[in-house]
Amino acid sequence: MKLLLSLLLAVSIIPQPKAVEEKKGAFLLDGKTAVVARHSEFAETAADFRADVALSTGFDLPEHKSWCGKAIILKHKSSIPEEGYILKVTRRKVVVKASDAAGAFYGLQTFRQLLPGAIYAKEPVDTLWEAPCCRIEDSPRVSWRGMQLDCCRYFYPKEAVLDFLDMMAMHKQNRFHWHLTEDQGWRIEIKKYPLLTEVGAWRDETCGYDGPGDGIRHGGFYTQDEIREVVEYARHRHITVVPEIELPGHSSAAIAAYPFLSCTPNQPKKVNTYWGIKDDVYCPSPETFKFLEDVFDEVLELFPSPWYHIGGDECPKTAWRKSDYCKRLASELGLESVDDLQYYFVKHFDAYLRERGKTVIGWDEILDGSAVESTVVMSYRGHNPAIKAMNRDMKVILCPNRFCYYDYHQNEIADTFKNHHLFITLRKAYNYNPTGFIGDSLMQAKGDLILGYQACVWGEYIPDVPQLEHQTYPREAAIAEFCWSADDRRNFDDFRMRLLKEFDRLDARHINYSRAYWNVIVNMNLESDYPREVELTLDYPFAEIRYTTDGTEPTAASPVAPATLTVNEGDCIRAQGFMADGTPVGVPMTRIFQKQPYSKH
Repeated sequence: MKLLLSLLLAVSIIPQPKAVEEKKGAFLLDGKTAVVARHSEFAETAADFRADVALSTGFDLPEHKSWCGKAIILKHKSSIPEEGYILKVTRRKVVVKASDAAGAFYGLQTFRQLLPGAIYAKEPVDTLWEAPCCRIEDSPRVSWRGMQLDCCRYFYPKEAVLDFLDMMAMHKQNRFHWHLTEDQGWRIEIKKYPLLTEVGAWRDETCGYDGPGDGIRHGGFYTQDEIREVVEYARHRHITVVPEIELPGHSSAAIAAYPFLSCTPNQPKKVNTYWGIKDDVYCPSPETFKFLEDVFDEVLELFPSPWYHIGGDECPKTAWRKSDYCKRLASELGLESVDDLQYYFVKHFDAYLRERGKTVIGWDEILDGSAVESTVVMSYRGHNPAIKAMNRDMKVILCPNRFCYYDYHQNEIADTFKNHHLFITLRKAYNYNPTGFIGDSLMQAKGDLILGYQACVWGEYIPDVPQLEHQTYPREAAIAEFCWSADDRRNFDDFRMRLLKEFDRLDARHINYSRAYWNVIVNMNLESDYPREVELTLDYPFAEIRYTTDGTEPTAASPVAPATLTVNEGDCIRAQGFMADGTPVGVPMTRIFQKQPYSKH
């Protein structure tokens, strides 16, 4: 217990800074602590810090241009790298030095993490606001440190999006990829086309992939005023909001609103109630292009981001192959087949957006066939698309689904097997290493083409905000540290220690994060035959795993699990963590080893 207490009192920052030097003593934040911005560029950052701290402390910290007493001081230093900072905490002063406002902001985020976790509460908390004295020097590893949120399968209110941004800011993430249009719902108000939200934002029910419907009408959308509020909120947190307007596939919600966008406009249309890939996609007609240009013209007024995502994934060519118009168009354009109309789509809107100062991003299907090399490839189907793009000298953002899709479960539960073993443990998310897939030689030669990385939170099985939080946290901290911290500063054993204070922060914000950290997890090669080697792991560092093989519930007297176990088909293992005093940790794990259908998705 003394060790646990000392860890909570020590410097415990996520993501791990580049260099930390701990000092004796502590800085006490109180209502008389001044906030001083010595550079005009930092004035807004100082004001935002005062407002954030006021929520949890109740302090109305004085603002000064200069101050001799106890203070938090923001100073400009041009030699510090972009987004980097130097933070020095003494008993009387907190000094943040940075060359830009983002660096000053991140320095203050680090200082907040030095304080008790309650500093992130949204209501006043009565506690001693002490931060350990230290010196921290820090800067990010990559420029693109992202999170994607799918608000189309289920609609999450604006307040949930703002909370999502707050958590990103806490961990120094800076790209919010906002998935706003889909087959199951159109979520952004377009004034020229009101039916997009009157019709396209709502579906009759939700049926999943192959199950019965729930009989509940689902939907919602963000008004343009709400979009502006989110974008401005993000700007204050140095987060760029990257909108995604899907084309040419995943477009049936728009088609339900305006059937002329389809190759079969006279057939009945409705917003899809089932998940999965839909054959009804945008027809590459002048009317469709005009519609999408009109949509982008309104979107351009809302999002100042230099990057725009146009989807480009999972577009069946079935409707095009059946269309006489598409066949004629492909022939007139000199394309080898109607399948190349995908390239025609991407090329047109890449040019349209580049003329307006934007860089287009697309899912890695934009590489299929003829690629538009001015686009950025978001590689999600593993790493081969990234390799293909890098060999063409195209820029890449990595979010491989096996490591970065946070709709996958965080530990093995019964439903996991219905979803083909798709689960990503905290440990697996943290230990992601793209070099092992891309190769040392390509990484050394062209690694600078990788802008960065992001995690994606797809919404098919996330019907509400509590489940959204459960799927996202604490794994969001893992991808944040991977993006920010250098390889030699990242270590899972150290990270899982620092998570203990991270949970205090999440608790202060009433986040419904996953408790898989305290549960035993089975790790194994799902493709191997029986007998099979398995490993039992527990992220919580202060407990031992005890297990049984006879079906009885494990106790503190059960054997300690070895490093690996050999199991046969039909074997049953039950396991749980126990403290030295016999106190159980988490919930018992029961696993019967059976052959399961395996998917490489």
